[in-house]
Amino acid sequence: MTQQRRTSFIHFRSQPDSEPMAWEDICSQSTWQGRWVALDDCAYNESGEATAGLVVDYDDNLAELCARLSAERRKRCSVMFCPRSESAA
Repeated sequence: MTQQRRTSFIHFRSQPDSEPMAWEDICSQSTWQGRWVALDDCAYNESGEATAGLVVDYDDNLAELCARLSAERRKRCSVMFCPRSESAA
């Protein structure tokens, strides 16, 4: 990942007044399909899976995403893989 791209990811944030998005809505957007997505302010189902949250970062590479989250001291994020849509396959 280039330094410019890394910096743009590090500074990616949802707007402070943003509402959490449902996981289904996140997965329907091509921006995040096929990538690892970090969610904050999550809602969870009874199985403990995140069902909604604020997208705070994303990456194709899980290790790089986790390294940035760690560097930013974001310890409460849920990281989930957003699958590609069936139509994109």
